Amino acid sequence: MGKLVSNKDKKTSEKIVINKVGSQDIFKIIFNKLYHEGSYDKAEDLIFDELEKNNSPEVYEIAIDFYNCLLEKSDEELTKNNLPRKEIYQGLEDLKEFKINS
Repeated sequence: MGKLVSNKDKKTSEKIVINKVGSQDIFKIIFNKLYHEGSYDKAEDLIFDELEKNNSPEVYEIAIDFYNCLLEKSDEELTKNNLPRKEIYQGLEDLKEFKINS
């Protein structure tokens, strides 16, 4: 996931075969787009929506990595992108209910 969040500038030429793209692939694409646009609040909502549908260890890891990356950002940037630090801590707390089922 660290790669998913941090590889904004990485250029790849992988071909996407549409009929082989699953819902978790779509989740990752949309999540990555939201994160890099700075829509942290929407990315967080997407994570919890996906956990409700697909409580997999992979999605849980993406969530943990997401919050850890956000904790490294300034309070100013977090507030500007609609996810203040206190909400990050709340999100980490909320994740605990999903860890039990993973």
